Amino acid sequence: MQAKFVDVDGHILEPPDLWVQYLEAEYQDRALRIRKDARGLEYLEIDGGRSWLLQGGTLGLLGAMGQDTRPYLEPGRIDYADAIPPGANDPHVRVELMNEEGIDISLIYPSLGLCWESECKDTVLAAAYCRAYNNWLFDFCKPYPDRLVPAAHIPMRDVTEAVKELERTARLGAKAAMLNSYLAGGHPYGSSYYDPLWALAQELDIPVTLHASNADEWAGAKYYPRPEDMSTWYQFVTSTVDQKLNFTTFFSEGTFERFPRLKVVVLESGCGWIGHWIERMDEVYEYFSFTTPMKLKPSEYFARQCWIAMELDESLAPVMIERLGADRFLWAFDYPHSDACGDPIETLKTTLASLPVEDQVKVFGQNAMSLYGLSGASDLQRSA
Repeated sequence: MQAKFVDVDGHILEPPDLWVQYLEAEYQDRALRIRKDARGLEYLEIDGGRSWLLQGGTLGLLGAMGQDTRPYLEPGRIDYADAIPPGANDPHVRVELMNEEGIDISLIYPSLGLCWESECKDTVLAAAYCRAYNNWLFDFCKPYPDRLVPAAHIPMRDVTEAVKELERTARLGAKAAMLNSYLAGGHPYGSSYYDPLWALAQELDIPVTLHASNADEWAGAKYYPRPEDMSTWYQFVTSTVDQKLNFTTFFSEGTFERFPRLKVVVLESGCGWIGHWIERMDEVYEYFSFTTPMKLKPSEYFARQCWIAMELDESLAPVMIERLGADRFLWAFDYPHSDACGDPIETLKTTLASLPVEDQVKVFGQNAMSLYGLSGASDLQRSA
């Protein structure tokens, strides 16, 4: 049996001058850029101000895949530009690496873009930042349209800007819409405030993807108002909290009832939690469904409209797949971030080896090909 291997969450590391090069002229003096403070430590500048999170000279951690992370957390030791692996901003090298790794197709997501949105309070500027990034991303993917698939960053602070950017990037060929997981605009994603966006995503048949992210408004930050008091361990552990809460609002607010063909994907939170969460949602539904617009059990909406990405070495993944059905599962490499594992395809095969071959093939790539409407990736079919 032949299988395609589709990584639904590969990353680039944005070139430091991306927004200087791609931002419209009227916003040039407010561009996202990497600066150094008086001590020589790097930080991300957002609309002329210093990022709450991306500061202290440790931005290079974003490119630390396969490395000892301790040097990357020593302030000023490894600069961001020096930490960028060639495959993270050169599409030709990226495809060469994919060939070596056995990956047929990779959906491409940002790195800095997971952290700035909540700190950009100007909705028009935030939309301009997204346009600049998306334009660069389409240029990055253009040489290999069957191998590198852009996931457009949608600005969520204002629904009108979100709709405009989804419309624009859909015309350019976007196959997915990336949403940061925290409340960038103060509205739960399930809220009717975002109905125009969900209506458009449903009409265009473009899946919306909730990606784990961090910023000054993410749930974990409430416990550490000063980022210097927060360990990197805590930051990474809690980076998925908003994702789970925002995902749940799609059920609570009846979004799946209003938009029965909307597709929602949960990325970079692992999948071991989803069985418990669905079971809990169903249990509470028995007693309090009348307080929501839901007409089906949450598990039924999930089976109809939701997907989740497993981590490559996640031991609970086979359990969740057997419990909820292989059709709902994808996998994510997370290249080139510090928590990505090497030898991705062999690791994935080993993790899923206990499952029937037909289920393995679905998770390897069949589900993703169908979900995102992907064409064949050159002639790189491999045996499962």
